[in-house]
Amino acid sequence: MILLTRNVIREQDLLAQAQHPECGAVLSFSGTVRNHHEGRKVIRLAYEAYEPMAQSELERVANEALLKWPDVRRVQLVHRLGEMDVGASSVFITVSSPHRVEGFATLRFLIDTLKQRVPIWKKEFYEDGETQWLHPDDGCCVVHDGQQQSE
Repeated sequence: MILLTRNVIREQDLLAQAQHPECGAVLSFSGTVRNHHEGRKVIRLAYEAYEPMAQSELERVANEALLKWPDVRRVQLVHRLGEMDVGASSVFITVSSPHRVEGFATLRFLIDTLKQRVPIWKKEFYEDGETQWLHPDDGCCVVHDGQQQSE
C-alpha cells in the first residue's frame, strides 16, 4: 500500500497487514506531529501536495527500495495530508523482510528519500497565531553522512 490520504492513519491495521509468513522482521516508522520547532510552540500542522505528482513519486521511492533490497516482501508507505493536531501520525511506513538488517536499511531509505524527493510541504501553526511553510529544501530536514538531522 502506497498512499496519500486525508484520513487518520490506522497504524494497527497497517501493522496487521504487514505480517508475512516469510518475514522475521516487521519494522515500522511513525512520524508524528510534535509540539515544538526551533523554540516555538506548535499547536498543529498541515501537509499539502500536488497529489498526482506526490503519489507517483511515493510509488517510485517504494519501487526503488524493493529493487535495492529484493528480499523485502512488503512495503507500506502512507502519508497524511491536511491539518492534524500534535500527536497525530503524519507518515507511517512498514517494511517486512526475512531479516532485520535489510529491513532497517529499507526503512531508513524510505523515510529519508521520501523527505528529500516527494513534493509534500508542511505548514506549522504556532501558539502565537503565526504560521510558516517548511520543506526539507528549506533546511528543516538535512542528511549529513547518512544521518538525518533536524535543524
